[in-house]
Amino acid sequence: MSVWTGIFALCTPHGVAQAQDLTFYGALTTDYVYRGISRSDRHGAVQLGVDISSKMGLFGGVWASTTDTGTAERHRSREVDFYVGYVKYFGSDWSASASVNRYTFPGQTGDLNYNYDEFAALIGYRDRVWMGIDLTKSLFGHDTSARNYEILVNWPLAASLSVTAGFGYFDVSDFAGNGYSYWQLGITRPIAWAAIDLRYHDTNNVPAQIAPDRLADPTVVLTISAAY
Repeated sequence: MSVWTGIFALCTPHGVAQAQDLTFYGALTTDYVYRGISRSDRHGAVQLGVDISSKMGLFGGVWASTTDTGTAERHRSREVDFYVGYVKYFGSDWSASASVNRYTFPGQTGDLNYNYDEFAALIGYRDRVWMGIDLTKSLFGHDTSARNYEILVNWPLAASLSVTAGFGYFDVSDFAGNGYSYWQLGITRPIAWAAIDLRYHDTNNVPAQIAPDRLADPTVVLTISAAY
């Protein structure tokens, strides 16, 4: 889960952009890709979440997904993330938010605890451009810091279609010796009560400590999502 999970929820016909106080959302996807890396071993995943927000700008929620990461000795088959934060709007164009995110992997096996915390800041412009930074001091449960920088742009098209493009850099040099770049390009279309998203993901220079090449190779992901 990342700040972009909430952004993609905005693209659904009944998403968070409707200013609901309590929003439930779910998705079926052919691959759970996180910062360019597959967290479901190139398999499909089921994702569910709930988001609570207030008129004062406070928000929080829980997000969960099936995963398939690690080795036979150190395996993670589920991810449950918790987040709480605050968003401030500046007129009708700009917004800024800050949040604390807790990544957990219930039922993880092995001798390492992969749970970790991340602090995120996000600036948005007209629900069209988002720029974010995420910081952690304990990546994958290690006493190691990491920083992620990301930008996402959304273009509305005819027939309720929208195109999004994003680029990010995950600085994991303290953990793996170098960071890596990742990018995405996708198109989203609302259909009745849901939305269909077709998205291309790719990466560059992913360290072996983060993921094997096959999980960082170019891929196309199909996702069906809905929010209420």
